[in-house]
Amino acid sequence: MIVGFDPIIAEEPRVMILGSMPSVTSLERRQYYGYRHNRFWPILSACFSMPIDTYEQKKEIILRHHLVLWDVIHACEREGSLDSRIHAEVVNPIDALTEAYPLIHTVICNGKKSETLYQRHFAHLPLKQIYLPSTSNANRTIKEEALFACWIDTLRSVLEQSNDTKRKGNRGK
Repeated sequence: MIVGFDPIIAEEPRVMILGSMPSVTSLERRQYYGYRHNRFWPILSACFSMPIDTYEQKKEIILRHHLVLWDVIHACEREGSLDSRIHAEVVNPIDALTEAYPLIHTVICNGKKSETLYQRHFAHLPLKQIYLPSTSNANRTIKEEALFACWIDTLRSVLEQSNDTKRKGNRGK
């Protein structure tokens, strides 16, 4: 059995990004999306105009923009890094996390495995769920420019909705 990471949680998270399970390289480096060819951090850097030279800078993007970064899977058996090789998975307590952080309103699933497992185990949660194509270098079904645009447009949209809701809520007080 391999075991994933604890979540990275902003102080007042509103959007949760869920992967499936860290790659072999990510587990060795003890970093989310630690494989240098994964496009996750370059996408977030482009979206928020923040540097990603160190892992601390990468985590700062999550913390500064009201995000949670986690994986659907807590532990599993897998040879290699491909999601298709995952079996005997044990999911993370995503429902408990959303109870602890009630401002979370949207879940973004990074790839099909994440989406499939989220739907199987957490579809009952009253959260908006969005599927986005995997940022993994193994996913070459979508052109790089289209992948970046899809992720950036979605992130900006859901975070803008969060800000609009917060502003409206603050006006009513």
